[in-house]
Amino acid sequence: MAGEVSGTVPCNARVYVNGVTGYYMRFQAHGRKYSVDIVKGAHGTRIKGSGWKKFTSDFSLRKGAVVIFDLDMHPRQAYVVVQPVEGSISDVDGDVEMIDGDNSDVDEDGGSIPIEYTRGITLNDAQQDILNALVLSFKTEFLGVSFVHCLTTTDTQAGQMKVPERVASSLNIPKEGLAGVCLSSGEAKTRVEYSTSTDGRIAFNKKQWRCFLSKTTLVINDYIFMLFKASSKSYMNVTVVVSKL
Repeated sequence: MAGEVSGTVPCNARVYVNGVTGYYMRFQAHGRKYSVDIVKGAHGTRIKGSGWKKFTSDFSLRKGAVVIFDLDMHPRQAYVVVQPVEGSISDVDGDVEMIDGDNSDVDEDGGSIPIEYTRGITLNDAQQDILNALVLSFKTEFLGVSFVHCLTTTDTQAGQMKVPERVASSLNIPKEGLAGVCLSSGEAKTRVEYSTSTDGRIAFNKKQWRCFLSKTTLVINDYIFMLFKASSKSYMNVTVVVSKL
């Protein structure tokens, strides 16, 4: 199957690709491993995600480049066969946008869950498997855009945990209020107040966020998946579920 660097699967290959892939696909290119999202819309199939952005970056792919995927091989292989002379990687179709300092992968076709990725994040195969399972298990409960992040010293020690503006604006919740934060494993919720900063990001109360972390095994450099869903409690504005990847 051949496709352009925009990530759009040609019409004559779409039926086959849809039949042999799920929500994501793993492949190798010159010994490097990648895991990409497969978004199957009503009118087209697209390859997206942080793995696709890394692939196009690793091989300096420009708009108009043609990539051939051999989906019958194990592991699946990708080969760059046409690379334009002019242009730059900035010409690549914006399947993955850079917004407010974050690497954003937001589904525009309704075929999968919209997820925001922190700048530079690339999940390994095991982490991607966990994420895919979480997406399937929570699919009917998602509220707005979800968030994949690598915990930093600022998040853990200073307690300055902030949610990107793209995520915050998608939730349609009050600018400030109370969130119930819990682990996906089902522990009791920790009450954490939140507010919205001038740049549109949600900021959690530092002391209460650290209180939540103290009840978990989460530490610096852990990868987390943060999703938001409607709260069953009238006094809470939103439920935040945190999962370790």
